[in-house]
Amino acid sequence: MILIFSESNDISTRDIKERLRDMSQDVLEISMGTPDMCFEYIGNDKIIFRDKKSEQIYDLLEASACWWRRTGLTKQTLLPNYPSKIDAEDGNLDFLIQGDRNILNYEFSSLKEYINNIIYERCPIHIGNPNHMGLNRLFTLEIAKKFGINIPSYAVITNLNQIEKFNNISDTFVVKAIEDGVYHFHNNKAYYSYTEAYTKDEMHGKNVPLFPSLIMEKIEKKYEIRSFYLDGRFYSMAIFSQNNKQTEIDFRKYCVERPNKVEPFKLPCDIEEKLERLFRYFDLNCGSADIVVDKKGNYVFLEINPVGQFQMTSIPCNYNLEQVIANYLVYGTQENNT
Repeated sequence: MILIFSESNDISTRDIKERLRDMSQDVLEISMGTPDMCFEYIGNDKIIFRDKKSEQIYDLLEASACWWRRTGLTKQTLLPNYPSKIDAEDGNLDFLIQGDRNILNYEFSSLKEYINNIIYERCPIHIGNPNHMGLNRLFTLEIAKKFGINIPSYAVITNLNQIEKFNNISDTFVVKAIEDGVYHFHNNKAYYSYTEAYTKDEMHGKNVPLFPSLIMEKIEKKYEIRSFYLDGRFYSMAIFSQNNKQTEIDFRKYCVERPNKVEPFKLPCDIEEKLERLFRYFDLNCGSADIVVDKKGNYVFLEINPVGQFQMTSIPCNYNLEQVIANYLVYGTQENNT
């Protein structure tokens, strides 16, 4: 059995499951937003989940491979009998399961951590790391610099008047989220945050308090690279986003009328070696790295997304990463061993 932790309606998960079933593999998906799977018990060296529709029982420790694609385990799947109140002889104790100090949240977190880590420890083949589903962007930049990888100059400010303090920040700079930014759907509307560019002149003389905000030097880029990494191999794609004003700062502002040119790309060996050290440092065997190549040919690292999209690289570059991932989950190697 191959186990996948994901979220409902994830297209990549669906496509990999199809490949695995074509390879005659049994696949169990536990996903956020899918209420059918529920936790039953831990004991007798088993972790038992039940499909509420079919009543079929699954022992997660029998999985031969596991892919931490997305969130997977949620309160909905782990806590089917979540209490709404606590009655005791001394009166109403509902406050114990409400607010920031909700004791059940601590119980949930500990249970989820145990399940993820014991599977990670025992499963012979795995993709991803449940303890590193997201990386701290600033800390990752500093570790990359430690390994000799170029990174952009950056600062975190709390007032617009602080920008002029940083001579290492270019006159035109970019602003981006310290974490992941906004990616949210609400009332049939989609909300996103993008990397945006500003100039120091625009901010000159402004005394405006801010929530701690990340600013970075703007790299004058020749092109940028999205590179998908899986256990020692990089599958890279060059994106010529600088040729379009709409995508020049953030290629995610897709231009339907004039799509960015993309093409397969091979990173220099020394860059791949340094990036692999970075992945190994965080105990990651999978993820997507974003890099900018400046007009002088320097490679400047931006970030690693441990659960980054790979199909945007796979499809235009004909890498067939869907099959590569399926092969890895079945055989522990990226080639088909049949």
